[in-house]
Amino acid sequence: MKKILLSKFVGAALLFATPTFAQIRPTAYLQNLHSHNDYTRNHPFELAYGLGFGSIEVDLFLQDGELYVAHEQQEITTANTFDRLYLQPILKAFADSKEGYLYPEGGQLQLLIDPKADGKGILEALLKKIEPHRQLFDSKNNPKAVKLLISGDRPAPEDFHRYDEVFFFDGELQRHYTASQLARVGLFSAPFPKYSEWNGLGRLTDGDYRRVKSAVDSVHNLGKKFRFWAAPDTKTTWYEWMKMGVDYINTDQPMAAAQFVQAYPKNSHTNADFYSPYVPQREKSTSSVHPKNVILLISDGAGLSQLWAAAMANRGQLNVLNMPYTGYLVTSSTDNYHTDSAAGGSALATGVKTRNRYIGVDTMGNRVSNIPDQIAKAGMVSGIVSNDRITGATPSSFYAHVSERNRTDSIAAQLVDSKLSLMVGGFHSIFAEADSTLLSGLKAKGVEIMLDAEHIADSKSERLLVFAQDKVDREWDKLKKDQDDTKTDYRLIEHTFAPSVQFLKQRAADNGFFLMVEGAKIDGGGHSNSLPFTIAEYLSFDRMVGEALRYADADGETLVLVTSDHETGGLVLLDAEKDKGNVLGNFATTDHTGIPVPLMAYGPGADLFQGFLDNADIAKLIYRVLNLPTK
Repeated sequence: MKKILLSKFVGAALLFATPTFAQIRPTAYLQNLHSHNDYTRNHPFELAYGLGFGSIEVDLFLQDGELYVAHEQQEITTANTFDRLYLQPILKAFADSKEGYLYPEGGQLQLLIDPKADGKGILEALLKKIEPHRQLFDSKNNPKAVKLLISGDRPAPEDFHRYDEVFFFDGELQRHYTASQLARVGLFSAPFPKYSEWNGLGRLTDGDYRRVKSAVDSVHNLGKKFRFWAAPDTKTTWYEWMKMGVDYINTDQPMAAAQFVQAYPKNSHTNADFYSPYVPQREKSTSSVHPKNVILLISDGAGLSQLWAAAMANRGQLNVLNMPYTGYLVTSSTDNYHTDSAAGGSALATGVKTRNRYIGVDTMGNRVSNIPDQIAKAGMVSGIVSNDRITGATPSSFYAHVSERNRTDSIAAQLVDSKLSLMVGGFHSIFAEADSTLLSGLKAKGVEIMLDAEHIADSKSERLLVFAQDKVDREWDKLKKDQDDTKTDYRLIEHTFAPSVQFLKQRAADNGFFLMVEGAKIDGGGHSNSLPFTIAEYLSFDRMVGEALRYADADGETLVLVTSDHETGGLVLLDAEKDKGNVLGNFATTDHTGIPVPLMAYGPGADLFQGFLDNADIAKLIYRVLNLPTK
């Protein structure tokens, strides 16, 4: 479904309070939404139709030969005729439609007519009113036509054949229908209280769930659609109906329901690519053992909710959940409750908290040493890998020192004299300048430059810069020129982890190495409020974590740390079926939050990384386990 702006429809609907029938053009088709008692709202038809509702309900009375819209006989007013509130707006919508369809994607309107009394007389009067426009209501022969579904005081099934074929009828579960009668049933509706007393909060009991699901399935087995009436009208109910496959959500909250259905594809995810996590083999380490190597894995934008959503999507299993030492990091910057990636990454990389937008400097803008700087003094080598650009805030925190993260030229220039032996990340256009002194400077320092990540382990150079990313962008494609551009569908951090470790290990000799790998795109899932994007990226990150744990076991001298620079999106998990990989969530914001982020550790010295810590503690503790001075 296409995205719609609800505020746009609200404003548009307010224009339709008079019978001038201004143009109504829904930009989405929300087929499974049913506007219950639509006529009770300030703007009957226009609001629900403008929002894209696929089904709209109308209660009718016949009085003095005229069809009136009302719930009770005493509520009838001369202004509220069927002709004025529904027929004329529908005809106007057809006149303004493109290619004769009322909705995008060839959507069809279902108009549920509920005769409150004298059903036979109402159908006769209704047929007479639509006769001049019959082709627009003959859904049997015209897929563009409005489907007229008769509920309420409707004829008995044995009399269906006596009524014009423009009419379909609302079915009842208790009735037996012949094949010909069933052909005239357009929908089955049932009173929810018959199946459960659930109020729409919490969850259905197992017994009630089975009864409700059985009713839905029995209708689907007939090839028909299903709707509950008199059901709770809450978001929790809507979640349950979507899971069960209830075809129409019966609602008196059109705005909220439309927003829910529009967001559902981005708020829900069903995983089909399950994997078994690696189970670490070594005994839990103690603080008396110092690691030789440190691998820091940063899941950008991932809080506990992102982690747990990914776990539920993978049947409750993740590599990070097998790491024996856990804690949380407080992520706030010095000038705000919410950190950005610059301040958050800098705290992790330097052990010094700073202001938002600052990278590798303190609150006064003074340069501070980072982990690669410090460990180089002990002869250790270091590398960074990110599926963000190499000049992104998090990777640049491990080599750059600037007081504004947008100073890409200065950030990139500092790669030349950085202590990094390996640099892997996405391309930035600053490297593509024809007379680039930056590339010349890197090469003069003995830095080999690769335009893909396939041959990292084959490099003989002491320093290597690799431009690679999950999906080639246009700027990087220009630099690649005539090189093979077919190997672009892999997950960068998963496929480059092993060769990156091999590259560093070969150059570290007996001194050890430090490797930072960032799964940057989890953050994008939070910013875009996309649960499928978030989960897919975290699962990719976690598979890479498994590779790190496997290496740590084989090596015996490597500490693996997993954490995040901040949480993005304020994700809340609303429901999950871990055995099926189904997850449902909702986001509170498109921005960062100050929620503490998880910390997991495995290997020598891992027990120091527990409890509530500050993000600046990570670098300090890394120096401690490596037995290095902090300055």
